[in-house]
Amino acid sequence: MLFSSLPLIQPILKAVDKKGYTTPSPIQEAAIPVIVKGKNVLGRAETGTGKTAAFSLPIIQTLSKLGNKRHPSALVLAPTRELVEQIKDSFISYGSFTNLKVLAVYGGVSDRPQKQKLAKGIDILVATPGRLLDLINQKAVMLKFISHFVIDEADRMFDMGFIIDVTKIMNMLPKNKQTLMFSATLDREVMALADEHIGTYEVVDVANEKVDLEHITQQLFYVSKRKKIDLLKSHIKEGPAVQTLIFTRTKRGADQLSKLLSDMHLKVAVIHGDKSQHQRLRALQGFKSHKYEFLIATDVAARGLDIPALPRIINYDVPEQADAYIHRMGRTGRAGLSGDVYTYCSKEERLLLKPIYKELESPLISTKHPFEEIVEVKKIQARPFAKKTGRHRYRLSGRKR
Repeated sequence: MLFSSLPLIQPILKAVDKKGYTTPSPIQEAAIPVIVKGKNVLGRAETGTGKTAAFSLPIIQTLSKLGNKRHPSALVLAPTRELVEQIKDSFISYGSFTNLKVLAVYGGVSDRPQKQKLAKGIDILVATPGRLLDLINQKAVMLKFISHFVIDEADRMFDMGFIIDVTKIMNMLPKNKQTLMFSATLDREVMALADEHIGTYEVVDVANEKVDLEHITQQLFYVSKRKKIDLLKSHIKEGPAVQTLIFTRTKRGADQLSKLLSDMHLKVAVIHGDKSQHQRLRALQGFKSHKYEFLIATDVAARGLDIPALPRIINYDVPEQADAYIHRMGRTGRAGLSGDVYTYCSKEERLLLKPIYKELESPLISTKHPFEEIVEVKKIQARPFAKKTGRHRYRLSGRKR
């Protein structure tokens, strides 16, 4: 199926074509026709499957026919500041041939510019729950005109402890609205939230869709912790400059690796939980604009990070969870483009590969290289045969007691 086969108006198709997309992803193909009809939707899809477009395109289509209003008509809640910014950027990009105004609001920055923009009037508001409640309490935003409401990554709202705030916001919204909820899992908590607050809805489930491995080449490198930097240097030097996203397990590891690469006169940015919101956004935007060759990140950036045409990912540390590996890998190989995923694994990390193999349903093939770490398997010497001498006593054969 092509995007042109979906029930979307020409300005949206023009914007999609401008971004270079021709074929919708499974979640887009399944959800867009249902959402365009005005139905409530509970969607299950992993990050990186194109779900932002699945809800943003129909919302843009509906609101573009209504004309601009002072108060927001669409509200999207997301759990993190980075995801809020990315959703906002998607609305702006897909709505580039409409007159819709989009605003992102989140904590960690001054609320004054956000209130000023709200006062001028917006159509679509993308927010983290905490900052939105702050603005509501200050009477800076009014929700009574909301006709489209979206919760993105509902499962993470529970995981991060935001569900109480989300519920407060949902109780403030008009009853007559379209509600769209997306989650990577449809566990009991998510289903209960949908049943209580959405009412009648259609389930769109494409969670069984795996990351498109057809366009991703995965390589495993056994290497000691001490030699990982040497292996990384060799990968950097071995070919033409390739924009690379590097994942580390810890914030300290990210900062240390950043310093080592900076000392090589490489253009590096870092994103992790100890960085301010301004620093994180500046790093992400600089990487997207190719100001930086390398972006080093902890798993705070693994979910929802959207970087068009990213050619290479390096797992400098093996992630502790299998789904984190899938989320990291999902940042590349998108929209039919090819991507490489390198994983550096020390002997201490080898046990972490087992759940990843289970998730992938196949092992990663190790690649030979000059810094390869060979782990010797020590043979266990068999103990002498033991003879039973009593109820709980054993005597070693051939030895005197």
